[in-house]
Amino acid sequence: MADSRSKRAILAALRHESDFSALDSLPPLHSAAGRNCIQWLDHSGLALILFRTLQNHSATTQISTAWRDALGQRHERNVIRMRDMVEEAGRINSAFLSHRVTAAFMKGFTLTPDFCDDPSLRHQVDFDLLVAPKDAKTAAKALFSCGYYAPRVNETGETCFLTPLRHIPTAKDDLYGVQLQRQVDLHVSLWQYCPWLPVETPQDCLAHTETCDIFGLQCLGLSLQDKFLLQVLHAFHHSFRSWIRVSWLQELANCLVKHQQNVDLWNRVIARAGNAGLIKSIFAFVLGLVQRLFLAPIPSQLCSWTAEAVTPRLLAWLDHFAVEWAISDWPGSLNNLFLTADFIPNPGLRRQYWRSRFLPKKVSVSLGPVVVSSPKRFFQLQIARIHYVACRAAVHLKDIAAFPRQQLRWRRALEATRRLRLDANC
Repeated sequence: MADSRSKRAILAALRHESDFSALDSLPPLHSAAGRNCIQWLDHSGLALILFRTLQNHSATTQISTAWRDALGQRHERNVIRMRDMVEEAGRINSAFLSHRVTAAFMKGFTLTPDFCDDPSLRHQVDFDLLVAPKDAKTAAKALFSCGYYAPRVNETGETCFLTPLRHIPTAKDDLYGVQLQRQVDLHVSLWQYCPWLPVETPQDCLAHTETCDIFGLQCLGLSLQDKFLLQVLHAFHHSFRSWIRVSWLQELANCLVKHQQNVDLWNRVIARAGNAGLIKSIFAFVLGLVQRLFLAPIPSQLCSWTAEAVTPRLLAWLDHFAVEWAISDWPGSLNNLFLTADFIPNPGLRRQYWRSRFLPKKVSVSLGPVVVSSPKRFFQLQIARIHYVACRAAVHLKDIAAFPRQQLRWRRALEATRRLRLDANC
């Protein structure tokens, strides 16, 4: 587990007003603590962003030569990786055009420049594309023609397409190397179905797409307001499965800072999000995380719009648990369960959700859908899957064991927030 002090030093360096003063707390890279720290940086998506931030502020001397070399080499490999991914995206885009399917790339490299200055600073894993539900089967044919496979096509939700597996994943794999297996997630809406959270999203996103130019690739991407809405929903959806990449929050912080005075943009975001209580609670939670971690200024329009969703419970959690929860090592922490009632008011559904977090089904702790090319590969994959599940289960059991102590902390946090509110009203 990476040292919390080192993680907080990195967050301080990446805030709206960078503070590099605590970076001397980073442990020697070749120590166990150093290896844990850089592994957390890789998993959190912050490694390349930290390196570029230090370069932009002429502050690379704040970290050791070993750290500089390690981060710089990661960036060099990721540049090659991203150019390879953009080339593959061009092949996919051409297949969609030839099949006369309108498709918009989501997230990933399309977040440049509003959320991320350069695509090579993102560790992109897969491609996400949005199509109209009526075009899902034709889109699948386009992906089949590119060598992607899915056992079935979901015309009302997400479908995962993969190329044949030629490499058994291990913990030693180079996250920044050229992909050995490619993945495309085909979507028909911004929100992936979740039985506990009936989130309504705009159904006309394809009518508002804009042309992106990424390393010379011309493709369709979402409008800026829909990108922001999707990033909030994406972060929240993953949070309800216990873990998020901190870089997603940092990218939201970037967008907030860059467009702080763009009143029209925030009005468009609010219009696209709608006025349902659940969506306001989602924004209040995610923007609260962004503000606590990166001190990003939240535009007044968003503050006013989410004000009714900022409950005493949410404030207590943001003030006492948010940073610790967000920087936890993969696969995350159960501490966000304390906020379940703010998002799932139905007691029966809430119990189902809690059960799913404490006793996750096999599908929730797997390597994901895969395609294998031989019986030998299939056997190797099962061994890798067992190792993956065992590692994740060990962390999960430790989290369960610590949960009673966290419940006591939660009760104290609620009481502290209640006293502050009473004092403020006196």
